[in-house]
Amino acid sequence: MIVLEAKNLTKVYGGRGKVATRALNNLSLQVQKGEFLGIMGPSGSGKTTLLNLLATIDRPTSGTVAIEGTDVSQLRGEQLALFRRRRLGFVFQDYNLLDSLTLGENIALPLVLDRVPVRIIKERLRMLAGQLGIGDILHKYPYEVSGGQQQRAAAARAIIHEPAVILADEPTGNLDSRSAKDLMETLVMLNNMAGVTIVMVTHDAFAASYCRRIQFIRDGQIYTEIRRGDSREAFFQQILDVLALMGGGRDEPLANRG
Repeated sequence: MIVLEAKNLTKVYGGRGKVATRALNNLSLQVQKGEFLGIMGPSGSGKTTLLNLLATIDRPTSGTVAIEGTDVSQLRGEQLALFRRRRLGFVFQDYNLLDSLTLGENIALPLVLDRVPVRIIKERLRMLAGQLGIGDILHKYPYEVSGGQQQRAAAARAIIHEPAVILADEPTGNLDSRSAKDLMETLVMLNNMAGVTIVMVTHDAFAASYCRRIQFIRDGQIYTEIRRGDSREAFFQQILDVLALMGGGRDEPLANRG
């Protein structure tokens, strides 16, 4: 079942007297339910622009993005905000947790905003925090725990409302190697055990090696695609080989243009 589909996406910035920049050029992709897809490419390749469009943060110049069959480019205002809140989950590089709320309150926020009954919120929070190994720190505030624990809380917040897809933007960017490994194993667990669909933009070959499929973007178009076999180590080497051919690099954060 196709959960997310982008068709013929083109995004042009500038124009009207300014130099026009074509960030995406007629790009199409499909994401099946339960997939863990990585998107990679050198700086300026268009991968961040693509994530912005999939996240409904930006609109394409032409083409469509459909999530569970809904053309999100046609949604406006409160309707778009509601769809984004209910059907999308986000994991950012800088966590985006609110320091005035405990970890538990941060995680539960999407359900609170949707006025889900307290009994259901408590049950989902208990189960999810147990799965992610953060059940004993839900009473703490973000500044009282490690970066890895904050990122786990951010991952929990992204999925507690059972979205159609999680969009992850460089989720390991601010983590040390151990915390990055823990987070990627957490995402894999959620993908395998709960069937969570994940689309992750990353410049990090190590993080990308946990994906099941990677699409590489160059000059606003799909350059190539590789799929993981039984060996993550072999997949890691494949990723490095493709990046060497393309020329690697780091893109801008999600809210910026790529």
